[in-house]
Amino acid sequence: MRERLLIRAVVRLLTPEEGGSHGPMGKEFRPNWNIGSRADDGQMALDGGFVTLDDAGPLVPGQEKEAVIEPLLSEPWLHVAQGMEIPMHAGARVIGSARVLEIVWD
Repeated sequence: MRERLLIRAVVRLLTPEEGGSHGPMGKEFRPNWNIGSRADDGQMALDGGFVTLDDAGPLVPGQEKEAVIEPLLSEPWLHVAQGMEIPMHAGARVIGSARVLEIVWD
């Protein structure tokens, strides 16, 4: 059986004034991430990854919390490293970011 890639990170939602979300995200959500992937035509491609917050309660705009990101597909994420800042997207719009704390194979 293949191991799962898990990324421990500090996740932050942008405020509405910063162009981010107007509402909170629950304990689990699935945004898209800009990890540098490109489509066949050279355009930016976003990669999905589930987020599970470490503590109960929502993540509100302007707040940051530790979380685990579980990529839908591991291969595009193999270059992601500790210390990287990854933009979080809802569609084409950036709504937050994640600062990578640790890469874990489970």
